[in-house]
Amino acid sequence: MKLIVFGASGGLGQWTWKAAVEAGHEVVAFVRTPSKLDSSDPRHASLDVVRCDVLDADAVRAAAAGCRVAINCTSPAGGSAAADMARAIVENGSAAGVERYYMVGGMGALWAPGTERTVLMQDWDDLEGMRKLGLPTSMPREMIRKMTAGHLASMEILAAAGVPHTYLCPGAMTDGPATDSRVITLDEIGGRSAMRVTFGNVAQAIVDDLEEGALLGHRVCVADA
Repeated sequence: MKLIVFGASGGLGQWTWKAAVEAGHEVVAFVRTPSKLDSSDPRHASLDVVRCDVLDADAVRAAAAGCRVAINCTSPAGGSAAADMARAIVENGSAAGVERYYMVGGMGALWAPGTERTVLMQDWDDLEGMRKLGLPTSMPREMIRKMTAGHLASMEILAAAGVPHTYLCPGAMTDGPATDSRVITLDEIGGRSAMRVTFGNVAQAIVDDLEEGALLGHRVCVADA
């Protein structure tokens, strides 16, 4: 399968293109700074590297031509920038023939367990209630609000476009490989264990789903087991 990875030189992007190449996929690495790619890895020789900006419509369309899947690993900073990048990728990727999308956001867009409220919508003054739900109590609410607003806007862009997609909502990501076991929950946050996850586990969850498609149409929480 031919696919394009946006933000391929970042922490998650590096693990994603490596896992995809390892699985036998043809990978286009879309980056602003090619020198940041791990050229020491033997899998790098299999990459088609494109240097450009995600907001360059013509460049995205040219790079995505022939790709069935687009994976957005650009930094999930939230705010309007996240929504702008999602819109550019979906609009121009679809114009180039991309059929399916994987977007990476944050856990603030997940439903809190047993509720119909996202993590962002919880009462952050109720620390005990937050702990019972396995939600973070140390991060400033305004920080999560800003990040999550952009992620939710990105999800709305995907829904409005009517394109097949999966929205990854990891907690704090750390550098590290995929493990033999990881926790994947659909739409809801996976409790306290969801607070941390390695780049490798998120990347492998995406690559494993390329053929299976079991995560299609869901917000997905990936966490270390």
